Amino acid sequence: MTDEVRVCVIGAGRTGQMHGANFRWRVPYAKLGAVVDVELERAQQLAAELDLGESAYTSLEKALNSIDFDAVFITTPTFTHAELAVAAAQAGKHVMCEKPMALTLEECDRMIEAAQTAGVILQIAFMRRFDAAFATAKQQIDEGLIGQPLIVRSLSRGPGLPPPWACDIRTSNGMLAEVNSHDLDSIRWLADSNYTSIFAQAGALKVPHLQEQYPGFYDTAVVILQMESGAFGMLDGVCPVDYGYDARAEVVGSQGVLFIGELRYGTTLRVTREGNMVEQQFLSWRTRFRQAYVAEATHFVACIRNGQTPAVTGLDGRYAVEAALAANESIRTGVPVKLPLA
Repeated sequence: MTDEVRVCVIGAGRTGQMHGANFRWRVPYAKLGAVVDVELERAQQLAAELDLGESAYTSLEKALNSIDFDAVFITTPTFTHAELAVAAAQAGKHVMCEKPMALTLEECDRMIEAAQTAGVILQIAFMRRFDAAFATAKQQIDEGLIGQPLIVRSLSRGPGLPPPWACDIRTSNGMLAEVNSHDLDSIRWLADSNYTSIFAQAGALKVPHLQEQYPGFYDTAVVILQMESGAFGMLDGVCPVDYGYDARAEVVGSQGVLFIGELRYGTTLRVTREGNMVEQQFLSWRTRFRQAYVAEATHFVACIRNGQTPAVTGLDGRYAVEAALAANESIRTGVPVKLPLA
């Protein structure tokens, strides 16, 4: 068993900042060793904030040549994931990669093969699986407490637009990949069944002007998914919604129903004599899934220390990418798309 796992975070944006802080202070047996970002100043700023001294680099290669570490956490734009993951695996480093796993199935396969060949762990960052509410629901489903899942509904609605590259379907696979990958994974996970058919419709209803700059852009989508078990999945996504960060799910079973998550943050309710009832909502994904992010990183480190296969593998990430690709094809053609894709 490895006593301490040294981690290099690649990407110093909002996601990298959060994961970096978790590995630095909140994940048992983890030691944050370095930060990598193509913008040196941003890497240096995050390294300083995390008390890492001079451990800031502009490339994975420079980090590999400068310091010793055991694993990487990739938080860079989707179109860079495959190259970084393969390079890290070939260098003998364990890999945790943010969703979506990659842009294409070929890239996913390269990442999986590289990790298998090198004998290192590849974990995809689907943090909902580590959220207390989602994990409890999954346990109850597996115990048969609501019978056989019949319909799994899931939603993700983001408060603001993602970075420009994520608005371009050519570099992100669109909002269904960038925002709703979690839904595509959690529906499959909760139902314990793979997809056989996907039908999707989408439009630019909130920020239509972005279609001029990014052909194929959409900010609103609904998806119907059929599964091998015979169950159905339903997904809706809107980004931006402005009102807050919204991530919930519902599972209708043959003997009951489960409601997972809520928009409300905390248990405080303010009532005034004017007739107002006010509660606070989640405004950020970082707040809604704060503990889940720590839990998924803790799991990653534990798997490295104990030589175990992670609960969320590269194959799980590939399934979600395949579903997003199928949904985009359905949006383009207007007809359901069969899975697996050719």
